[in-house]
Order: sequence, then C-alpha cells, then structure tokens
Amino acid sequence: MVNETDQKNDTMDKKGITRRKFILGTIIVAILGAFGSLLSLLKVLSPSKKGSGYVSTIDPGDVLVYATGSKIGMEIKASSLDTGDAELVYPKGKSSNPANLVQLIKLSESNFKTPTDIKLTDKGFVAYSAICTHLGCTVSWVKNQSSPDASYTECFCHNSIFNPSRGDLVEGGPAPIPLAQIGVKVNNDDTLAFTGNFTGPIGPQV
Repeated sequence: MVNETDQKNDTMDKKGITRRKFILGTIIVAILGAFGSLLSLLKVLSPSKKGSGYVSTIDPGDVLVYATGSKIGMEIKASSLDTGDAELVYPKGKSSNPANLVQLIKLSESNFKTPTDIKLTDKGFVAYSAICTHLGCTVSWVKNQSSPDASYTECFCHNSIFNPSRGDLVEGGPAPIPLAQIGVKVNNDDTLAFTGNFTGPIGPQV
C-alpha cells in the first residue's frame, strides 16, 4: 500500500518534471527566436545580396513619363527641359516596379566626360538609376542656378553626391559605386524613350 508520504513525493516529482519541461520549452523558444533574428540580420548584411530585389523591367522603346508631381504618368517632352533641369521618370506603364525609377537630366552635350557613355545620351539628355547605391533612397537633383552644367545629384539620406556629367561618379558620401547609366533618345514627336536597360547594378551595394 502507498503511504501518504510516498504520494506527496510522487506529486512533487511530477510538478518538478512539469516545471522543468516548461522552463526547457521557454529556453528553446528563446534560442529559436534569437537564431531567427540572427539569420534575418545576416540576410540583410550578406554581400551576396547586393542589389537584391532591384530588377528593372525597362525595355528598348519604352517611353518616359513623369514619376512625380502634377504631371505624373504623362509623357515627357524634350523641349520642356532646359540645361540643368532634371526629372524623376518611369517607363510608361511600368511604374509599379520601383527598380524602374530613373533620373533624366539635361546638360550641355560638350559637358559630358568619361566615364559617361556618350552613345547612351542624346541631345544633352542623360539618364541614371534614381536609387542610391548606398541604402536605396531616392536621389534628388540640386540645380546650380548660376552654372546649370555644374548641377549635381545628391542622396539626402546620407549625403552621397554624384556627378552626372562624369558617369554619375561618386564625389562624396558613403555610396560605394556610381548610379548606373541607361540609354535614352529623343523621338521625332519630342517624347523620349529608353534605348536599353541599365549598364550596371542598381539598388544598394553595401
């Protein structure tokens, strides 16, 4: 016959086992959570993921349209931009893909220097990816009113500066590489069209 003391000991043992299982389960969940967070961090920092997710769908012949402002979605006319002007644009009908965001710039043709690919310019128009190669912010245009050809592109997130007359080379800030150039041409009806896709990687490269 089981006495009272044995029954109490048995009950305590069972409670102890239950408590240990609970504590062990809590520890396992915490470890799995920490491991998942570590994997997420490594995924963000991994060099092999440079530019991951930024895949352009621009095709030759795609017409340029405004990406911002009151004229958003409307075709851009070459005659509407003066030297030193720039606009954020998308290929017509493809604005849902953020990788297609482009900065169209008008400069003096004589102002272009290497490594700008002159064959990808037309009548002073040059275009580059509008996605900063640092952390993926959208770049902005800084116009020099007194000397339009001295205007430049800047990412105000971390102050990376790019020179559009020299292949958008990095002239300041943390961006590791230039913004990729993309070919443009002026059509007979004064609209502009892309002549191909980007010549280099787009999106964050750190």
